[in-house]
Amino acid sequence: MSQRISETELILPSLYLMNINGGTITTSDLISRLRLIMKPSGADLEILSGRNDDKFSQKVRNLKAHSTFERYGYASYKGEARKGYAEITEEGKKHLKENQEILKYLLINDFEYADLTENLRAIENNKDKRKVQTFDENIIIQEGIKKIAQVKVYERSSKLRNYAIEYFTVDGHIACSCCSFDFEKFYGPEIGKGFIEMVVYKKVCNRFD
Repeated sequence: MSQRISETELILPSLYLMNINGGTITTSDLISRLRLIMKPSGADLEILSGRNDDKFSQKVRNLKAHSTFERYGYASYKGEARKGYAEITEEGKKHLKENQEILKYLLINDFEYADLTENLRAIENNKDKRKVQTFDENIIIQEGIKKIAQVKVYERSSKLRNYAIEYFTVDGHIACSCCSFDFEKFYGPEIGKGFIEMVVYKKVCNRFD
């Protein structure tokens, strides 16, 4: 059986969703939006006995029931039980800012659910706050430019990327030419602005070698 997500792994993406929602979010909205960006699978989709909730949504509800945000000082709940909402604190904004780059990397790239939760867990358990190192395999690289250290790291072609951004930007937004997906609209400007995913075919026409 696959390992279930814990409240710890939900902290950072929850703070992100609060922040782009004006600083607050209800539990029901948090459940639906976390489900959208994290794409839970496996044991977390099992329906609880006698309930409409699955294990994922129950874990999100536990953020309130167990005072998880308050314990770290990242957010607090306001209002009545059924009409309440979570509000991000200055400490929560600081925590989000410190980990914004790694969160952007994890959410935008097509990670499996288990890998996503594992990395979110590592961030929260990183007591000495050493920066989590990332590399991106889903970017254009110039042939022959591959460096090997402890892990394989690919050097992006900034020239090609900048050209693609300029070419595909329309009215200040970059949308997929095939499906019209817009990273900035979906993930918000802090995560998705300026992001573009490119695929280059070996030979499309006589203009490309």
